Amino acid sequence: MRTVTYTELKNRFTSAIGVDTLLTVEETAFKNSLNDRVKGAWTRSQWPELMTVVEKSVAAVTSPIVADKAVQIDNDANLMDVFSVFDKNPLSDRTAFKLDYNLINGYLVLPANSSQNSVFVMGNQVTPSSYGESGDPDLPRFLERYLLLATIADFYKSDGQLEKSIQQEALAEETLALEIDRVERLEGMNKISVNTYPSYSFGVNILQTT
Repeated sequence: MRTVTYTELKNRFTSAIGVDTLLTVEETAFKNSLNDRVKGAWTRSQWPELMTVVEKSVAAVTSPIVADKAVQIDNDANLMDVFSVFDKNPLSDRTAFKLDYNLINGYLVLPANSSQNSVFVMGNQVTPSSYGESGDPDLPRFLERYLLLATIADFYKSDGQLEKSIQQEALAEETLALEIDRVERLEGMNKISVNTYPSYSFGVNILQTT
């Protein structure tokens, strides 16, 4: 994935608001704005640049649900949202089948009669905890223009320049909408047919707690 460094984006922001350097309080506000905006944009679409495939073991669970075939995915270190589930890695095996599943109370639940001992879960990566500190990762370049415009909008809003803030916010949303349109067009052009297993009963019970 192409990336842009925090320093590069900060320099563009600094130039856009018409100052040479940011005061400490201004940079802190910029970091907070940037991290909030990244988290908001991260799940606005199934961004190809942020997708990952993770193999997970399947096991029976008894709490907080009862299921014969399940995978705990809440608070997973590698997955945020689940898009699809396969019996094999779909990126390396053309015979991979897409599996039926339900998401229940933090668990990915397969049909009760599934024979899978492990599954390959396709979803998006977990949002980094922060940007702008030493050791933090670089930012996705496809979000660069949106993040620049959005942080400028936040700056103008905090500075009481509401009309400018509204204008920048509209430009930011327009930019993000164009990126989402790009993703949808790519999906249409590169749609891959996958095999699917027939649906079966999931046989899941929710445990009652008091």
